[in-house]
Amino acid sequence: MLPGLPPALLLLLQAFLLWVCPVAASIQEQYCESLPPVTNHTGPQCNASVDLIGTCWPRSAVGQLVARPCPEYFYGVRYNTTNNGYRECLANGSWAARVNYSQCQEILSEEKKSKLHYHIAVIINYLGHCVSLGALLVAFVLFMRLRSIRCLRNIIHWNLITAFILRNATWFVVQLTMNPEVHESNVVWCRLVTAAYNYFHVTNFFWMFGEGCYLHTAIVLTYSTDKLRKWMFICIGWCIPFPIIVAWAIGKLYYDNEKCWFGKRAGVYTDYIYQGPMILVLLINFIFLFNIVRILMTKLRASTTSETIQYRKAVKATLVLLPLLGITYMLFFVNPGEDEISRIVFIYFNSFLESFQGFFVSVFYCFLNSEVRSAVRKRWHRWQDKHSIRARVARAMSIPTSPTRVSFHSIKQSSAV
Repeated sequence: MLPGLPPALLLLLQAFLLWVCPVAASIQEQYCESLPPVTNHTGPQCNASVDLIGTCWPRSAVGQLVARPCPEYFYGVRYNTTNNGYRECLANGSWAARVNYSQCQEILSEEKKSKLHYHIAVIINYLGHCVSLGALLVAFVLFMRLRSIRCLRNIIHWNLITAFILRNATWFVVQLTMNPEVHESNVVWCRLVTAAYNYFHVTNFFWMFGEGCYLHTAIVLTYSTDKLRKWMFICIGWCIPFPIIVAWAIGKLYYDNEKCWFGKRAGVYTDYIYQGPMILVLLINFIFLFNIVRILMTKLRASTTSETIQYRKAVKATLVLLPLLGITYMLFFVNPGEDEISRIVFIYFNSFLESFQGFFVSVFYCFLNSEVRSAVRKRWHRWQDKHSIRARVARAMSIPTSPTRVSFHSIKQSSAV
């Protein structure tokens, strides 16, 4: 019963509904009967009928599967009327009790769609960052333990992996600590967390730039890599991003000091203080990539291999260099436009690429690195040999006194007697 209504009014309301509902149903049935039959058939037919949902099924021949548009609304939910529901007219001239509405799909509102895609993108982000962090930690330990492969090239790889680890770690800190209350409070520690995340984000780009510098120097300039020094790349990867982030933090403090320095206020462009250098090093890496592929193609043409193998190697080199030099990050600065499909594709592709970038770097620079694999294989064989020697020594120590020695002792005793 409805609260607050007097009993007399409730009785009047029930009487009105008991009168209106049959009248409405009768009108709907009359309309349904007035519809022409689905096929001009003079044999047995199923009479026009209205099901419980309110769909009208006109007269139809027996054995026929009739299609009718899905209801526009049902229990306040809107459905796609371009699809159909199906009901069979049975041989005895009656309609099947069950109507197949499986093709009728709910039309989600724009808000529901955006929430659904947002939640899926969040799941992709968490999954990608977890996988990337695990792979990066394994790669970090391998580079740390395998001292035999510690050359400048692998030191650059090691630092790039370290930068990705720190960035992934701060990403988790941001996700676990930043909530709407913290954003609105704009406390000092949350601004420092944002600054640290952006710093490690920039170091990723500059260490990728270091990778590009090394490859370009070795392949295009044919300059001896022995003359390159570790401190040069440390300055590029760790030192240069620091004043950039300090300048960005000062700009945020004076012009956009709100919401833990996430997002940006309209008309304020302080984020370009660190995004500008990132775009610049990406463009330079793109030039490096072009020159490297050009030189590789030239060398491949000069070789005696067949044309198919040449192009296969060139394509393989390009596919490997694209993610490693960070060219795919250029997509993060592209505006997907107002088209709904474009925005959805951009959200998913962006989430996947950004979160799994560390995993790809670990695979290409460590797990597929021939030097790393060879060193791991040698370590494994050495460990197996060491444990097999220990096992043989342990077995030898556990063997009882041999019969020969026992007989010799007994001979001495018999001679003494």
